[in-house]
Formats: sequence, structure tokens, C-alpha cells
Amino acid sequence: MHYSKIIKIGILLTILCLGCRKCFVFLEQNSCLDSGNVWDYKENRCRDDCLMWNKINGCIKMTDEQVQLFEKCRNKPVGCISDDVFKRICLQNRLPFNLKTVECDAEFTIDKCHKLGPDWIYPKNCK
Repeated sequence: MHYSKIIKIGILLTILCLGCRKCFVFLEQNSCLDSGNVWDYKENRCRDDCLMWNKINGCIKMTDEQVQLFEKCRNKPVGCISDDVFKRICLQNRLPFNLKTVECDAEFTIDKCHKLGPDWIYPKNCK
């Protein structure tokens, strides 16, 4: 009987520890997003070198210079970062860029090459 109480207490402590870990990660994710960074769900860490993150392509990585530019523009009005910068980030990550909407298809896969329409610039890996 004594051992069953110890086992029950051990199981309860394990469940509490796992719950606390999930709460900690949740708070860490919120803090990351609040600071203007991106949470990398694959590596479970906060990143300042990703424009965005998604399940298909992961981190849409920026160069050190681009990270510095975003940091300088953090509290400035919209338009501080040019459309050309977004286009370069997109294409360097092998993603297409829409000239009209100024957006990157971050969930792009190679089978979509030249299928998105005429307003898109495709990366070099689309032949």
C-alpha cells in the first residue's frame, strides 16, 4: 500500500511538471510574438531572423542586414521597409512574390511553379 501512494504521487508530479512546461512554452511564445519576433515551432525557440514561419517551409529567413533593417523600422510607420526588400526575402527563400499585392507565398511548393498567375515573380528554382 505504501508503494502505491508513492507511485500515485510520482504520477501526479509528472503530470504537473508536463503541464507547467506547456504553460512556460505558451508564455514564451506570447512574449516572443509581443516583442515582434517569430516563434519557430520546429526548433521551439524565438527568432528575430525570420520574416514569418509556417509548417510547410519553416522559417522564412532574413539576412543579418535585413534583420537590422527590420529592427530600425520596428516603431516606424508602415512603408519604412520597401516592397523590394520583401521581394528579395521571398525570392532568396525560393518563394514567389506577388507584384500587385506585395505578398510572399510562404506555403509555396515547387509543384505550384508558374501556376499562381501573371502577377507573380517566381524563384530561380522554378524552371
